[in-house]
Amino acid sequence: MTGKYSLSKQEIIASEQDNIRQICESVARSNQDHCLVDDLVQEINLILLTQLDETIQSLYETGQLNYFVARVVTNQVISNTSDFHKKYRDRGVKDCPIYEDYDEKADKLWQEASKIDHKFSKDLVTLRFEYNLKISEIAKVKGVSERYVYRLLSKTLNYLKKC
Repeated sequence: MTGKYSLSKQEIIASEQDNIRQICESVARSNQDHCLVDDLVQEINLILLTQLDETIQSLYETGQLNYFVARVVTNQVISNTSDFHKKYRDRGVKDCPIYEDYDEKADKLWQEASKIDHKFSKDLVTLRFEYNLKISEIAKVKGVSERYVYRLLSKTLNYLKKC
């Protein structure tokens, strides 16, 4: 007797594509990512295919596959560290500044920062503003106290404001 319980993982995933797509559309629509539904469906299929055969078959047999898919989709869409976010949302085109709104002061400050003679101060500015590291993270990287990083950054920023 061959019933729905004897399907392989690939057959189950193939047969559930409509449900997977509906879940992806629902979650993506509520998160304003409706243009990325096809990419999300593909990412979810990859995740499902990397699961153990027994896991997918067990979830399918117990009727919990849709709940599992919904949870995975939600995690992929909401998380800022998920593969979906890194591959698709984070790669989107950044809004270009409108020329009238563009302020050249930031460019001038960055040019002045690159001319700083004190290498340590220059490194701190780079770590803080180019790599977006926190003061505590910079202190760990440089092997100095957070207070020292804070003081030196403060002095450097005051110097740059005067330029």
